Amino acid sequence: MAKYVVFDGMDGSGKGTQMKLLEEKFGDSIVFTREPGGTPFAEEIRKIIRDNPLAGKSTALNNFLLFWAAREELQHNLVVPALKVGKHVFSDRGDSSTYAFQIWGEEHKELSHLFNLMRKHVFLERQKPDLYIVFDLPAEVARERAMQDASREKNHFDTRGLAYYKRVRKGFREFAEHMPVEFIDATRSPEKIHRSVLMALAKNMIIPELALVVD
Repeated sequence: MAKYVVFDGMDGSGKGTQMKLLEEKFGDSIVFTREPGGTPFAEEIRKIIRDNPLAGKSTALNNFLLFWAAREELQHNLVVPALKVGKHVFSDRGDSSTYAFQIWGEEHKELSHLFNLMRKHVFLERQKPDLYIVFDLPAEVARERAMQDASREKNHFDTRGLAYYKRVRKGFREFAEHMPVEFIDATRSPEKIHRSVLMALAKNMIIPELALVVD
């Protein structure tokens, strides 16, 4: 059966590099996407949430609902159709990011109950992720890497202080207490991290034949 896997972690964790390596390895045999985004409409929502400076001045609830609107669009028009035809879906971020960044990082614990309700509603007739692979990194290292990354334009999420990064890391740990999460040590070289990713995909029966390659 086709599986839905979310790859997540703090900015600076090397998540993007690993997604590129996976896409080079598997190509069109797997559907690669991202959150927020992944479909034309969801990409428009992404521009509002991430790139519009006004989003940083909006309410937590407003931004929270926009993330879920983009997620519903992605589920309906990309994730579910791909899984139905037997293709794995690998997503760069997912609801794990909403939990770690917004509820924990931005300290909006009042949204926890709504998060559970939204997750249950959206995934009721859709497809919840079968596995989350989180690239784990000390907050100090993650923030330094993110601030020094000249390859991408900074947005209002990147200018947060160290305490924010520490809360986000804790948020991923809290999320893992209730969801199927594999943590990958992201302090190592990209090659070693990639091997761990392949092992996680094999161990969790996403692509079990990889066990023959990385054993």
